[in-house]
Amino acid sequence: MSETPHFAINVRHLTKQYGDFLALNNLDLTVAYGEFFGFLGPNGAGKTTLIKILTTLMAPSTGEAWVGEYRIGEDDEAIRSHIGVALQDVGVDPLLTGRENLLLQCRLFGLSPRQSQARVDELLDQFGLTTAQHQRLRTYSGGMRRRLDLALALVHKPLVLFLDEPTTGLDPTNRFMLWDLLRQLNHDAGITIFLTTQYLEEADVLCNRVAFMRQGQIVAEDTPSHLKQQLGHDVVTFSVPSPDHIPRIEQWLQESNMLGSVTGQRVRMTTRDTLADVAQTTMWLQSANISVEDFHVSSPSLDDVFLAVTNSPEGGIRHAQISE
Repeated sequence: MSETPHFAINVRHLTKQYGDFLALNNLDLTVAYGEFFGFLGPNGAGKTTLIKILTTLMAPSTGEAWVGEYRIGEDDEAIRSHIGVALQDVGVDPLLTGRENLLLQCRLFGLSPRQSQARVDELLDQFGLTTAQHQRLRTYSGGMRRRLDLALALVHKPLVLFLDEPTTGLDPTNRFMLWDLLRQLNHDAGITIFLTTQYLEEADVLCNRVAFMRQGQIVAEDTPSHLKQQLGHDVVTFSVPSPDHIPRIEQWLQESNMLGSVTGQRVRMTTRDTLADVAQTTMWLQSANISVEDFHVSSPSLDDVFLAVTNSPEGGIRHAQISE
């Protein structure tokens, strides 16, 4: 056990290596008590690896980490009693009812039968599952299963909640419902939440602070609003009427050193000099005889920060120092 903790999560010089592959590279990170923290990055950046280490499912190769006052590798049993975990695979038993799943989880965490019944009633009400409590899980929708999975992670009232892409696969209605529940847990119950997500809008809306990973290292860390301000450059978006134009546009983006991405028939570019880059883009489109639709110039979003810090050669936002 360490000294009196100052952080809910404290990571120092953490490394995880699989053979020749370095999943985490000398990582340093702190998360304050009561913070809603977003841990972001492309697939393979090391996000899930860090969650597995912090939740005692995997040992680091080198370095140190604490959850509260408890040290990874020395106080793992105590850590497990103080954290809640909801990973990508929904951890529910489809043969049991919602209530039976929760009762089983309560008993596994050492609650008495009376305490278990009371806690289950509380969670069913909190997560809007009371009317479905006696239904078997195979009858639950995806959103209901996600809410139950989150309730299972909270039966023992953890201090820190780890969420690995909790809204993946949910429709917008269920996603927004889960957002409201997570806000309540963070604001009202004071639970520290450590979130990974592929939905950048989700991190922007929910998180007090975010960090972006690239190749096992943190390349940007700040509040979402500050990161967008520091990016500082406008964003150009447009659509093309035919997918046949996309290979030429992708080649031009690469050859002209434009920071951009293509999704379907829609192109999104981060400018360095708005007027010059817009002029260069429109001139090239005209010379290539490519007509466009919905041509817009707008302020940057967290998606643009993601694109900048994960795609730029230096691993940071161009012309903006993000990490301090």
